Order: sequence, then structure tokens, then C-alpha cells
Amino acid sequence: MNNLPVFLQEPETYSILQDIIKSIPKSTKFYIVGGAMRNAMFYFYFKKKLPQRDFDSVIIGNHKKFIENLRNKGFVYGKIRRKSQTVLRKRKFPHAKEFRDFVTLDMHWQKNGNIIKNLKEHSSFTMSAFAIEIRDLFGKYWRKRVISLPNSLRDLKTKKLKVIAIDNKYNLFAAMRFMHIGFKQPSKSDTQKLLKEFEKAPKRRREKNIKKLLNYVGGKKEARRLAKKMDLNLNELISKK
Repeated sequence: MNNLPVFLQEPETYSILQDIIKSIPKSTKFYIVGGAMRNAMFYFYFKKKLPQRDFDSVIIGNHKKFIENLRNKGFVYGKIRRKSQTVLRKRKFPHAKEFRDFVTLDMHWQKNGNIIKNLKEHSSFTMSAFAIEIRDLFGKYWRKRVISLPNSLRDLKTKKLKVIAIDNKYNLFAAMRFMHIGFKQPSKSDTQKLLKEFEKAPKRRREKNIKKLLNYVGGKKEARRLAKKMDLNLNELISKK
């Protein structure tokens, strides 16, 4: 089991992901993308676990039947249910209450297309642009089955933050969280892209994400240092209207 991705080294998660495989309809593919795969690759090279809340994922094919099958396996709906996205989760053990005690799938779907196109359109940073079809996770040589964009592996190994897509208004703080664990700050042009998108966010949500940042990095002193490295002023970010 030690040869498998870090999240599969937990028996409860291993078992639940096996149930997911059994639920995939014929001619449908289910990809684990983004954060979970980035964390698995990061652990392989640096032997350090990164925080992980859920499994971002992409269904290509029959999403309705797949979701129905997952529900029959004990998955329940989370808070998000949109036209092409839903969240399902399953307890790792009876009476689970904390978020970490669930396997949570943040699922997006499309009838056809390819996973590379999805990575280009939805990956925030190159070093997170990884995907794998779930059935390829369980082999000894799973890394050879990982799909990525050009330079993604290089940027992960060298801890470089390069923006691809801005589909999250709070990627500015995501960049600062990665800097806290040793990643280099984004370029000035990428920082400005992140800042411009952050300024569009509702004030209430901005405050929530600022608190998340402070909790992650250990307080204002460290957050202030990280902001300064990006030529930003933390107090100005907090007080933006």
C-alpha cells in the first residue's frame, strides 16, 4: 500500500474509492483532478503531507447514472448542487461528524471532451494541473498514468507558482498559502491578475477567506510577510471595499 498515492494509504479512503470504481457506468470515465493529485505528487517527491479537504473530480459520460450508483453505495449530497456540478460525500466510519471523517467528491461533468482541455480551463496554477482516471490509481506505477499539462511536474518540483486560469476569486490567498510551505511567489503580472479577481469578490466572502488564510499560515505576522513578498499590503487587502 505504501506504493500508492498518499490518500490511498488510509484503509477507509481506499475502500470508499474502490466503491466509486464499482459505481462507474459503462463508457464513463471518472478523473481525480487538481488538489488531491497535486498533493499526491508533492508527497511522492517531498514526503510531506499537504492539507486536503476533498477530491475535485470530473465525470466524462453518464453522470446521472453514476451519481445514482454512488447514492446506492451510501453517498449523500453536500451543499453544492448546480447544473454541471454537485458534491457527494460518504462517512469513513459510523457516526462520523468532522469534515475529515468523510470522503467528499466535488464533481463536475461533461458529456464528452478530454481531460487536458478541462485542466487548461480550470487549473489555477500549473503545479496543480494533474489528473488521473480513478481506475489507474491503484497500480504500483500509478505515476506513469498521471495526466498533466506541460511544465506542471517541473513547476511542482521547483515549487513555482504560475497562473493558468482564474476561476476562483480567492486564488490570491491560495498563492500565499503555498508560499507559506516553500513555493516561490508568483510573477508580478500573475499577482496582478490574482489581485484583480480578488477585488471582484463580495466583501463578506473576502473576510471569510482572509480568516482561512490567517488560520493556515499561523496569524497576521506571517500573512503580512507573505503579502509583502508579493508587493502587497495585508492591511489594504483586509480593508478593501
